Amino acid sequence: MSIILLILLLTFSSLLIYYFYLIGERYKYFSRRNISTPCFQLFFGHFKTLWNAESYHRQLQFWTKQYGKIYGIYEGTHPVFVVSDPDFLQDVFIKQFSNFHARKITMLDSVSHNIFFTNGSEWRRQRQVINPSFTTIKLKTMTPLINQSINDLMDKLSHHSNNSLEFNIYLYYKRLTMDVICRCAFGIDIDVQTNPNHIYFKKVEEFFDNNAVLKSPLFKMTQLLPEIGCILGRLYFTYNTLITYINKNILPFISSTKQFDESPFMWLLNRLHTIVEQRQQTPTSRSDLLQLMLQVMTQQPSQNLMENHMKSNNWLSEDEVIGNTLMFMIAGYETTSTALAYATYVLAKHPDILKKLQNEIDEFCLNNDIDDEKIKEYFDYDTITQLSYMDMFISEVLRMYPIANIAIQRRAMENTIVQGINIEKGTIVHADVYSLHYDLELWGPDDPSIFLPERHKIKRHSMSFMPFGAGPRHCVGMRFALMEIKMLLTKLLRQYTILPGEHLESNFNINEQAVIAPQAIWIKLVKRET
Repeated sequence: MSIILLILLLTFSSLLIYYFYLIGERYKYFSRRNISTPCFQLFFGHFKTLWNAESYHRQLQFWTKQYGKIYGIYEGTHPVFVVSDPDFLQDVFIKQFSNFHARKITMLDSVSHNIFFTNGSEWRRQRQVINPSFTTIKLKTMTPLINQSINDLMDKLSHHSNNSLEFNIYLYYKRLTMDVICRCAFGIDIDVQTNPNHIYFKKVEEFFDNNAVLKSPLFKMTQLLPEIGCILGRLYFTYNTLITYINKNILPFISSTKQFDESPFMWLLNRLHTIVEQRQQTPTSRSDLLQLMLQVMTQQPSQNLMENHMKSNNWLSEDEVIGNTLMFMIAGYETTSTALAYATYVLAKHPDILKKLQNEIDEFCLNNDIDDEKIKEYFDYDTITQLSYMDMFISEVLRMYPIANIAIQRRAMENTIVQGINIEKGTIVHADVYSLHYDLELWGPDDPSIFLPERHKIKRHSMSFMPFGAGPRHCVGMRFALMEIKMLLTKLLRQYTILPGEHLESNFNINEQAVIAPQAIWIKLVKRET
């Protein structure tokens, strides 16, 4: 009995010591720096508020209005600076990038093997391999494939124009962007625009619809205790690997037993092994992202070649090839389709802006002698860069409707000083993108809540606009996404006028999960007389 009492006493004492440590140390991080912070709870910090908020980033924006452009929150017991001061962000994302080259720890860091989740030398090596896939020359070679996918979409949209009924165009955008990323990056033609029930497309949709990883107790535990993120990630990976093995090797022999559900993330990761293996076995002249990664994969027949890759830092492991294939499939699908959805919503709401875009496109076609037959193959990288109002329009869409704010944060890898504030190793700096993009000081004199493409004629602070992040770790596929968006909108507006559907507003319903996306975009298309 005395031993049990001693154990209980030691346990209670340990908890008491930990409690006073939290009060005396962790939760005085910001007060010692004279940095404001909202009210919080022990152990959870501000997570209970953030997890229950309708929008994580709108909650940050709300706090910014109360506490200023630099304030602090606690994710569990870990301090996070929430910043909408562009000079502070410039120091973090650009000037001191060597100290802030990592993102916050997640349970996927040790199991996903891609440039989004890796840090340090691993990230630099992977980025060095992948960057050449998005040079101007490479982007130009992809335009025929993008045009082919867009033309397939235009053929399907003609039906909706003919019947004059409203429809949800967001569904078509998702199929288009999945089609484009598979064709251009991986040489896979899954014909998802004709077959929207293709298993790969359904699994990617399921990943975003359910947000199974982000909502899981394991992921939330990693947010609270990032120190054990690696362990939890391994548990997640091991569990799902076991489920895959049972489904494949045991349950087929038990005919009456239903298979276990695999998480969509792990299902895709497992199946992409097959795509990579097939591509290795089939010689091709393609120069897409997958081929570029396979050329430097370390499993080469020549040991000398492998050693050269290692010395030059120009190599990828097989897990990294598969991990990056999955990441680009997911990112290229959801973010671009969502940007197109927001752009279409704005065009349906602002017929004056739509008309300006159509006039610019019509004038370009007239000056370059492009008729309706030529337009199917004409618009490419070189021509869309000449549409200046289109550039301003897309920038304004991304200013008012930023999409992937969850990724725009950095973790301090060493103790440092930013704008006179001491920041300890491990502290997160999170860019409050909404507050940045709606700041009257940065985006005035016109009201930032008004959609006004012309505001982008004025040179602004370089950190006032962060839809793709900033600095060396900005979105690697940014130029590819913008090219795809411009090519689609140019062809769509050349042929059609967009009108709001009856359910445009009622079904818009912005939802924040892995990305900040609308529920649906209900519009009507009217054929133009050009």
